[in-house]
Amino acid sequence: MKDPRFGVRVTCAGPLSSAQALHQSSVAADKLGFDTLWVHDYYVWNRLLDSVHISCGSREAFQEASSREDYEPLFMESITNLAYLAGITENIHLGLAVLCLPYREPLGTAKQIANIDVLSNGRLELGIGQGAPKSTHNVEFEVMGIPRGTKVPHTREVFEAMREVWTSDKATWHGDRYNFDEAEVYPKPVQKPYPPIWIGGSAEKSLEMIADYANAWLSFWVTPSEFPAAIDDIHGRLVKRGRDPEAFTVGTEIQVYLADSMDQARAEVEPTMRAFEEGYAGTTGIHLTEEQRTDTLSQIWASSLVGSPDDVSELIQSYLDSGCTAFEMKFIYHTVDHLIEQWTRFQEEVAPNFA
Repeated sequence: MKDPRFGVRVTCAGPLSSAQALHQSSVAADKLGFDTLWVHDYYVWNRLLDSVHISCGSREAFQEASSREDYEPLFMESITNLAYLAGITENIHLGLAVLCLPYREPLGTAKQIANIDVLSNGRLELGIGQGAPKSTHNVEFEVMGIPRGTKVPHTREVFEAMREVWTSDKATWHGDRYNFDEAEVYPKPVQKPYPPIWIGGSAEKSLEMIADYANAWLSFWVTPSEFPAAIDDIHGRLVKRGRDPEAFTVGTEIQVYLADSMDQARAEVEPTMRAFEEGYAGTTGIHLTEEQRTDTLSQIWASSLVGSPDDVSELIQSYLDSGCTAFEMKFIYHTVDHLIEQWTRFQEEVAPNFA
């Protein structure tokens, strides 16, 4: 079994985010010894998304902020966030979960990614994806005039064109959407041939992209009992392509909250969990049969790390036993100080159980 990796989502979206919060939380995560500092990617962000896509904060933090006259929904841009983090951190890896490739032009984006890998001395981990479904209140495809129906081949083309830029001295690409000849683009990534690639999703087309391109799978809303069959499926796809499943990492994007007891923890995060029920409709239970599926909220509770340090340690062990060894942890918190308190408690009372 691979050693577990514990990464955290930094304060980069929602009412608790700011330049100061990004700096404070990122430096703290580095000093506390987490493995990876993760940001995420949206262009278009609004009040509704602020209230139900709570990756940084809590429902209560949103309600408090939105009652103020100066409230504005905020989402800080992912690639520029990473460039900033490369300069203020020293050891922690920098992850992007995930860069939505249909929104990006490949040549310039490839240069930005390579440059961040250079600035961070090879600490970048790049998640890529096709963009969020419309059922989660995503409107970026419509706002940007990008067809949803071709987002998978669009994602593939952007990635393959970027890969050509990273690995060729004179990159040439001719595709359905992008064309360039003998593009001499430097710097190249420090990591060879390029940073590790994470891909999320569980639909058939996503699984095929994982098998073709990814070094790691970043799942979400997947319970421990669902992982063995899902991992077997991915491993089978890797073998068909001549790839080694042992070199592949299985991870999950997961909600976390620590308290003195399970009852206390569940009570304190219930408003936020109910917000997720609205914000992530249609994205749970992908690996379950119709008979096995429960309601969205039950699935969200079952695929989160909520409880006392002992409860959360037990839950983490169940993930490890099922084959999932990497955790992109999205803590629920009311202030940045509260976030750092949660992180500190995790590193002192949970992480040592897996050292």
